[in-house]
Amino acid sequence: MNNISLYHLTEQHQQLLSQLYNPETGEVDQKIEEQINALLPSIEAKCIAVAKWIKKLQIEQLEIEQLKQDIAAREEAYNKEVEKTQVYLKKEMEKNGLSKISCPYFTLSIRKNPYSTDIIDEFEIPASFINIKEVVKVESRPDKEAIKKHVMVTGNQVPGAYVSQKTKLVIALDQI
Repeated sequence: MNNISLYHLTEQHQQLLSQLYNPETGEVDQKIEEQINALLPSIEAKCIAVAKWIKKLQIEQLEIEQLKQDIAAREEAYNKEVEKTQVYLKKEMEKNGLSKISCPYFTLSIRKNPYSTDIIDEFEIPASFINIKEVVKVESRPDKEAIKKHVMVTGNQVPGAYVSQKTKLVIALDQI
């Protein structure tokens, strides 16, 4: 039974369940019942093995997420170091009156940027310098909570929606 997949074990179980009762008498077939009982531990063992695989994948997901965070932090540190070093180099070139330096690999030059505007206090700016733009946005979305409440109270489904209670698999660590 070890080499049989959970899927095939489940198929076997379903097939045995369909043969459990004698269609003529309605009595339980003892041999089939014994086969079902013998099959259940294998199904449980396969379920546990699949759950272990899921836990392994979840741990790997967490490790990948941590690596992504570590790489992002490292990238940010490099960006800050590059920016800090560029500010330092520009400041030192300006202090020494150097606006251009050439070498075989690259050319350093200090250039003027285009003019830019910084807003210090928006409320002090005269009205003639304020752009007014009217934005109207209307959104229409179904109210899922209201639909769910209606179905829970009345028992009647709402056309265009379906309220149901789904199941989920929970793999909880046992408390020792």
